[in-house]
Amino acid sequence: MREDPPLLRQLSQGRVLTVLREVSHLRLAEIARRTGLSRPTVSEVVDELRAAGWVEYVEEHPDSRKVMGRPARLVRFRADAGCVLGIDIGPHRTSAVIADLNGEPLATSRCATSAAQDSRELLAAVRLTVRGALDEAGLKREAVLAAAVGSPGILDPRSGKLAQAPGLPGWTSLNLKAELRRTFRCPVQVENDVNLAVLGEQWKGIARNTPTVVFALWGERVGGGICIDGRLHRGTSGAAGEIGYLTVLDPHDDHGARPDAEGLGPFERLTGASAIVDLAGSLPYRRSPRLAALLREGALDVVSVFDAAADGDPGAQGVIDTVAARLARGLAPVLLVLDPDLLVIGGGLSRAGRVVLDAVTRHLRPLTLVPTPIELSRLGDDAVVMGAVRLALDDVENRLLPPNEQRVRSENSGAKRST
Repeated sequence: MREDPPLLRQLSQGRVLTVLREVSHLRLAEIARRTGLSRPTVSEVVDELRAAGWVEYVEEHPDSRKVMGRPARLVRFRADAGCVLGIDIGPHRTSAVIADLNGEPLATSRCATSAAQDSRELLAAVRLTVRGALDEAGLKREAVLAAAVGSPGILDPRSGKLAQAPGLPGWTSLNLKAELRRTFRCPVQVENDVNLAVLGEQWKGIARNTPTVVFALWGERVGGGICIDGRLHRGTSGAAGEIGYLTVLDPHDDHGARPDAEGLGPFERLTGASAIVDLAGSLPYRRSPRLAALLREGALDVVSVFDAAADGDPGAQGVIDTVAARLARGLAPVLLVLDPDLLVIGGGLSRAGRVVLDAVTRHLRPLTLVPTPIELSRLGDDAVVMGAVRLALDDVENRLLPPNEQRVRSENSGAKRST
């Protein structure tokens, strides 16, 4: 019998794996029905995948059988054949998630990083966080098939180094990917944290099944992540979405799109968390009894301003409205250029809920030609680390798992576009 061509065989394997990852336990006949492959072909493919360690046979539970006799064998994808690691490195906290090959989290670990004085101490905190996640999952480093890391900063696609990483001392002087490869023998990918946040929301969050999404990080920093037709858009230099450096609020600023001493751009200086506190402590807002009392007590911070606004304090509400109007000024050009299916607002300030969502929506409406649906992040602080898990899973699927037709078509179309 003539053997199938290698690519055709791989595509058959990919079909079977795709079905088994959608439905955990299936009989051979059901796999054949769902894939359109013949029963003998399915049997051969399953044997090949079993030998490679990706699937296994299990016996059907007796309670599920409707007829007497020997239990039928079921095939299941071995999501435990390895694991992936997602890491979110931030100025205040690092998170690590270990997930199986279906993307289901097995363990999570978090570690404070605000005390790190240099890159060496920060890397030590990252490794400690990862070790905690592996220990909780009961796994060794060798089980990790791929790792992905999210970090503030612009990733240079040529050098692999991060540039302009605010709040992370010495971070731009090292090659993070090379450093982490010393810990793991698997491939390691490094990505901008907001880029991973939009991937996370598209995969597990509010933007599921949404092709074109803009994620706006709104906290101490302000940034954007962009997915166009389901693909992450990084830009030629990896700087796509860096809206924190917009000068739309002060076009006559002589400094232009340059960070200040703290690494903040002109737009995030006027719309970030510090801008809210500064505005709340200035005239005329501090004439509000609530804000004035907070200022006297030294308790004026972002949380207290949002709490006051939620309680109906007019001064605090005025602060939120003013900063929301500023944010809308910067987001409007992005929406006009991309016309996305959805705008997701995440980051620390999004925790204020409807008070910020309604204000931003109201101010954006007259600045755009068509209304863009706007939602708050569903994943919250976990958006970046879940995006990292997704990126690591993509790497495993592209390197180790047999390709399915959809992936081959996508890769071929991409090759045609690039020629």
